[in-house]
Amino acid sequence: MPNGQFGTRIQGGKDAASARYIFTQLSPITRMLFNEHDDAVLTFLEEEGQSIEPEYYLPIIPLCLVNGAEGIGTGWSTSIPQYNPRDIIENMRLMMKGLEPKSMIPWYKGF
Repeated sequence: MPNGQFGTRIQGGKDAASARYIFTQLSPITRMLFNEHDDAVLTFLEEEGQSIEPEYYLPIIPLCLVNGAEGIGTGWSTSIPQYNPRDIIENMRLMMKGLEPKSMIPWYKGF
């Protein structure tokens, strides 16, 4: 969630406040993906003597399957389509019970 004056598209960001007055914070809904009980195992970074965000986050579902991914690196490339979060959660529950996951088909909201 933005906190401060980030500027507007109309003025091309020229009306943005100085960087020291611009902050961001997690939206309350974020805790649906990143459970607060996992905070104890995270390594939090420090800035100017204050604890800030963790070095990395641990989502409760694999977000690369929710959002998809596409990219290229030296000698490698990837293309992962988006999948329905409900299907992902169902398969995770099956796998936690020691069962085989169901086949998933790519899914895009609204299609």
